Amino acid sequence: MEPKRKAYLIPQAGDGDPIPLDSPQLLLGRSDKADFNIRDPQVSRRHAKLLAVHNRYYVQDLGSTNGTFLNGYRVTNERLAHGDRIQFGAAVFRFEMGTDLDVDYLKKLNLDTVTALAEAVDKKDAYTRSHSEAVACAAERLALMMGFSAPAAERVRIAGRLHDIGKIGVPDAVLRKPGRLNDKEFDLIRKHPADGEAILSPLKFLSDILPVVRHHHERVDGRGYPDGLTGSAITIETRIVQVADCYHAMVSNRPYRGALSLEFIRREFAVNAGIQFDKEIARAFQDLLPSLNIRG
Repeated sequence: MEPKRKAYLIPQAGDGDPIPLDSPQLLLGRSDKADFNIRDPQVSRRHAKLLAVHNRYYVQDLGSTNGTFLNGYRVTNERLAHGDRIQFGAAVFRFEMGTDLDVDYLKKLNLDTVTALAEAVDKKDAYTRSHSEAVACAAERLALMMGFSAPAAERVRIAGRLHDIGKIGVPDAVLRKPGRLNDKEFDLIRKHPADGEAILSPLKFLSDILPVVRHHHERVDGRGYPDGLTGSAITIETRIVQVADCYHAMVSNRPYRGALSLEFIRREFAVNAGIQFDKEIARAFQDLLPSLNIRG
C-alpha cells in the first residue's frame, strides 16, 4: 500500500502559510474553538470538516449558511483530489498532496475518528441519515440473540456502524437520485464495499471488521457482490449485519416509496431465508422483530 503522505490547504489570497492537514479531523469555521479559524463573516462558526483516512481526504459541509464549494460547485461531502479549489465563504484554498510522508499517521487514528467518516456518509443522503447507527443497533441485538458474548456483539455493532463507509466516495447525485439508477451509476454503488475495505485496511484495530465491510452485500445463494460468496464462506458477523442492513432499508422512507409494513418485512425474510439470508439468522430475526423500534 502507498505510504501515507501529508496534505495541505494553500490559501489563494494574500501570503498566508499553507495549512497542514495533519489530523484525521480538522474543523474549519469562525468559532474560536475551530481547529483552523477563518475570520470571514460569510463563514459559519462551524462551517466544515476535513477528514482523512490514509491518502483519502474528504470535505464535509456542516450545514453552513453560505455553503462549501469545490471547484465552483456547492457540495456536502466530497473526496478531494490534488489541485482542487475549495471555498468557504470568501476564503479560497487549493488542496495539495505533498511528497513528504506522515510517519505518525496511524498513531492519530482511533475509532471515533473513523466513525466520524461513517457519519459523513449518512449525511450524504437525507433519507439515510441514521442508517449506520440503526444497522449497528439491530445487528448488536441480533448477535446477542444468536449467543454472542457482549464483547463479540460489540464488535458486530462497530462493523454495522462502519459497513457503508465506502460510500463516502460515491457522488451525492447518485446516492440521492430518486429514480432508478442506470448501469454506470449502479456500478459506482457496487464499488463501495471494496472501497470501504480499502479505506479501513491500514487500521489493524479494525482488521476483524474488514470482512463485514467488504461482504455485506453478499447473499448465501452466491448471487451477491463483490465476490459472489456462498453460505458459510460469508462470516456469521457479515450475515448478521446483512440482515440488519436489509431490515433498515425496508423500514426507511425512500423518495420512491414509504416504509414497508411489519407484515411485509416478515414475509420477505421468510421467503428469502436460505436464498438471500442465512436461515438460522433470519429465523432469529423474526423473533427479534416485534421488539425493534427502529425507523428510517
